[in-house]
Amino acid sequence: MLKGMKPGCKPLTESLPGRGSGAIMFKRPGDGAPAAFFRYYLDGKQKLLKIGDYRSTHRATGMTLIEIRDKARAMSERLRHEPDLRAAIEADEAFKEAERQERIRQFEALKQKQADEAARGSVADLLADYLLARSGKVGERQLAEWRRVIEADIPASIQKFKCDAVTPATVEKILTPIWRRGATSQAEKVRAFLRAAFQYGLTAEHTIGRASGKRFGLALNPVDAVKVEHATRSVERALSDTELSKFWHTIEITEGVGPVMALLFKFVIATGGQRIAQVAREPWSSFDVDKKVMRLIDVKGRGSVKRVHLVPLTDRAVEILEDVFEINGEEDWPWTSTGKAPFVVTSFTHAIADWCRSKHAVIDGKRIERFTPRDLRRTCTQLMQRHGIPDEQSDLLQSHGQTGVVGRHYRNNPEAYLPAKIEAMDAFEAALTAQLKQFDTNLANAQTDV
Repeated sequence: MLKGMKPGCKPLTESLPGRGSGAIMFKRPGDGAPAAFFRYYLDGKQKLLKIGDYRSTHRATGMTLIEIRDKARAMSERLRHEPDLRAAIEADEAFKEAERQERIRQFEALKQKQADEAARGSVADLLADYLLARSGKVGERQLAEWRRVIEADIPASIQKFKCDAVTPATVEKILTPIWRRGATSQAEKVRAFLRAAFQYGLTAEHTIGRASGKRFGLALNPVDAVKVEHATRSVERALSDTELSKFWHTIEITEGVGPVMALLFKFVIATGGQRIAQVAREPWSSFDVDKKVMRLIDVKGRGSVKRVHLVPLTDRAVEILEDVFEINGEEDWPWTSTGKAPFVVTSFTHAIADWCRSKHAVIDGKRIERFTPRDLRRTCTQLMQRHGIPDEQSDLLQSHGQTGVVGRHYRNNPEAYLPAKIEAMDAFEAALTAQLKQFDTNLANAQTDV
């Protein structure tokens, strides 16, 4: 029957058993093999779904008559439950295609995850990259020492850590055993090495032409939060009058200390030893040079309750702000080197360390003992004490110890304390002026003697 179909002849139909079960329709519009369709009716309209092409010979492609009938019976059985058979089949095909696409997506995501994981640099990768980057810039002896540190002081288990998983607690696990064996200087050296390596890692992966393809994914330096304390260092460090004057007169000409950072130190001193982190984070809007007042937000104390701390500004402090404005007047913050954000807290300690290592940190041939930004604050406190400024006024000026009922009143009405602060600031400015003038006189006399 099918083999006798001529091209362009009328379709042949083979009904399936049962009313409404559909039928098989064969068509041969051209010279090709007859095509089989499943015919059914929906809302009185004829619908055709192709089953496949009839295979007329053993060598031809297509389906045998038995295969065509089997598929038609399966479609007929489904028609009993799904009258819109075409829509049902198309839904099946769409679902299968969605499943296929999802499998492709998952496979591609897995490949990308594996590639990302392979590219994630470990601590060992970072240290190796850092040593490679420093080769030719430092001596071979220094490179050898770093290699020794990696082998002897950094556990292999930690070297396997991915860099973006390293936390300050991880760094403590490296440094604590060194410190406990009494090698405090070595602990500090290892910390310095780790900090430099992670600082390199913050930007290295974005360096064009870098040999390594490792990604470290660092958003901050985990070593910054870890400090190594020396048992011999006094926690009550305060600068002598000569040390303070030397720092004031030379910080702006110290190599490695930027002009804005230097002015920030002088501004903190000129304002009576305010907390440098609080000053540095404030935008320009917090500094009113017309009213000669600085507005800080103090979050020190139990529960970290925020309170406004108003600080009167002397002519000296205003002049420093004017110098900073010439540099950063178009930025959102005065105390910034990038314009994108204020200085990070750790940069203050590093800047003072640069000064302490410089040629300026020497008095009578003896190097000045290292100090911190907190020591500058303590130095200002002691300067006020020596010049008879009452502790209550000193505490108000430095926003120190304002708790209890006094603290609540202070938060509710900070302007009420401005007169007392102005009185304290004027007295402090007189003391600071006398101290700096004495240093200038001594320096002039020394130059005259020469």
